[in-house]
Amino acid sequence: MVSYLTSNNTDVFPCKHLFVQTVDQFFDLKVPMRPTELSGLFRGVDNAFQVFANRVIDKLATKEDLIPPVPILTRYRKEVGIKAFVKKELFDPRLPDERRSTEINFRTTPTLCVQLNTLHYAISQLNKLEDSIWERWTKKQPRQKLIKKSMDEKSKSFTQKDTFDGSRKDINAAIDRICEFTGTKIIFWDLREPIIDNLYKPSVSLSRFEAVYEPLDTELSQLCAIIVEPLRDRIVTSLLQATLDGLLRVLLDGGPSRIFSVGDAKLLEEDLEVLKEFFISGGDGLPRGVVENQVARVRDVVKLYSYETRELIDDLKASGGLEMQGGRSKLGADSKTLLRVLCHRGDSEASQFLKKQYKIPKSSA
Repeated sequence: MVSYLTSNNTDVFPCKHLFVQTVDQFFDLKVPMRPTELSGLFRGVDNAFQVFANRVIDKLATKEDLIPPVPILTRYRKEVGIKAFVKKELFDPRLPDERRSTEINFRTTPTLCVQLNTLHYAISQLNKLEDSIWERWTKKQPRQKLIKKSMDEKSKSFTQKDTFDGSRKDINAAIDRICEFTGTKIIFWDLREPIIDNLYKPSVSLSRFEAVYEPLDTELSQLCAIIVEPLRDRIVTSLLQATLDGLLRVLLDGGPSRIFSVGDAKLLEEDLEVLKEFFISGGDGLPRGVVENQVARVRDVVKLYSYETRELIDDLKASGGLEMQGGRSKLGADSKTLLRVLCHRGDSEASQFLKKQYKIPKSSA
């Protein structure tokens, strides 16, 4: 089987033939084999796989590099609805420097999928190598009766089940890291303009989720076309989580040009259902239960937009004392979430409350 390659030609997966050759040479040694020598072989192989796994993710960007800075909180002003049609709001211009941006762009979706395939292949070869070593060790034991007693005693210090635990842990951690990076990069970097910058602008009714359906579907199709089957649900779940993170960003930290009313709650709920079914894909995608559990955190926020402004204000006033006691408000939200919902509420009652109680400035959009 030909080994997969990572994005860099120098980052070739450690060839299994090299490990096989090392193991062959070890067992061909014409010296008594003690548990200490076997333990040394396992440690050497384990360390090599750990170094490889950490090298693959060594230069991955952080979430802070991928996600644009959160706009400052502002309160509603009547003119913002008109200005939103003709003027783009100004976000904090802090973005990764040119070199960092180049590194991020270099990690394309196909490249990241190949890296994930590489790590999955590494685990499969690790398992085979481990079985081979133990099999050969077992066959060699009868020829070493003189040290059998000592070997049995010392072998208790390591077992067949944990010899490569360090490698497995690091490789799985690397897979999780790349999955998270891939989902975050797709939503907050590759699709930043249609989702983070423009979804629900200038209003929910004029910019529904359908506007981002096609580019998101293109990204998902690209993922599924390259990723190996055992990792498919893992990477798609990461994309779902990142998409929901993006929606929460839009709903709670969307900037002064995003204004939501009570009537928008129904449309937002409909969009959330479209998103949910998109990832379930008629039974061909993620399990329905997995998607439902992930979507729940966004559904709770969408529900808040269905409440009248006075209900939100009263709940926010009452939430401070409850949070100090470890509880939550009547509407089930914390004070930070309620505050952000009110900042995006397009009416004067919410604006006046935020001005008086929190000294939040008016939108300048």
